[in-house]
Amino acid sequence: MVRAGFALAALLLSPSVARAEGTRVQALFQGDIDARLHSAERVEGEDGFAVARLRLGARADFTPWFHAVAQAEWAQEKPALLDAYVAVRPSPSWEISLGARKTPLFAAARDEPVWMLPVPERPMIVRALWPGRDVGLEVHRLPTPSLPLEAWLRVGNGSGSVLGNDNSDFALDARLDVALGRANPMAKGAPLFGLRLGAGIHVESAEDRIGVRGTTADGFIFYRAATVYGPRRVAEAHTAAYLGPVRILGEIGLAKESRAKDTDGNPATARVAQDAIRSVGGFVEVAWMLTGQRRAPGIWPTERPGRAWGLGALELAGRFERLSLGQGARDVAPGGATSVSAAVRWWAARFCAISAAGYVTAYDTAPIEEPGTTRSWLGIVRATFHVPVEKLVR
Repeated sequence: MVRAGFALAALLLSPSVARAEGTRVQALFQGDIDARLHSAERVEGEDGFAVARLRLGARADFTPWFHAVAQAEWAQEKPALLDAYVAVRPSPSWEISLGARKTPLFAAARDEPVWMLPVPERPMIVRALWPGRDVGLEVHRLPTPSLPLEAWLRVGNGSGSVLGNDNSDFALDARLDVALGRANPMAKGAPLFGLRLGAGIHVESAEDRIGVRGTTADGFIFYRAATVYGPRRVAEAHTAAYLGPVRILGEIGLAKESRAKDTDGNPATARVAQDAIRSVGGFVEVAWMLTGQRRAPGIWPTERPGRAWGLGALELAGRFERLSLGQGARDVAPGGATSVSAAVRWWAARFCAISAAGYVTAYDTAPIEEPGTTRSWLGIVRATFHVPVEKLVR
């Protein structure tokens, strides 16, 4: 499947596509290179340099109403296909897509690329509860100035794998938002104020899958969940307020995961139901753009977008997070964490940003690898590169 994704990207950039009249082709390179320090070196992670992301992809707009996207991640043990979908817009306010892409839940996941977040890496609640990317069919209603409602309805596998489903059941995602002012991605210009309010739900059926777990910003697993089986539901709500140079984002989420035990080893007999487990959490994030363009959804905030180098934009941000895991089951030990983080980011040029962030996390229970330790810190200095190369061919 990964080879198929690269083949699609190559096809989008091939001479045969270039001969298509009016085709707009955009190749994309994105990378995050870190220098990291840990309070518990060799346990929560090694100090030193790391490539957090290295993504290559392409998008081709064959017509104003049809485009295709392919993107792969290379900064893993094996290359992995992230996005591979085609989308049709029968009208400016409707889009229908088919393939692998982000599921719609959580504004901090779907609305902003991870490399554009004010505090590097997604919040704990999003890392824990977001269904991630999935293969499916999605209908997206985009907001308009006259009707600022944005909605998603998606039917997918629920497996998170581009290779296919992990059972014969499907997953359903639905989300509805109100997007006003600068929070509306279709808004013209750069309004001074903006507001986005919304909520979403994810429903699926899991078969012997690891439940919600807790991780730090660089991937250390501080809470390992029980195995879940049966109906799984995730609900979330979010609010984003744009107040001049300040953006305030808050999200809450709740997951309920069923469990059942096979007591006789016979897959043909019914399992014995066990207590379901719940996970709940939320975060509040404040970002203040000291210089440069005001932050807007999906827009790189450089002060001088027409020049290769300049003063750029400077942003300060802070985030408070709380996550409770493994709640409500008599035979499961609960866990969770509280985290506070702060970051400063310099959007140096149209293709480069430098950020420094610090995280302090207090664990409810000590991780298995660190008995007796309930507190840790992490420091990340990150260079982010985002280089889109666009060409209009006729």
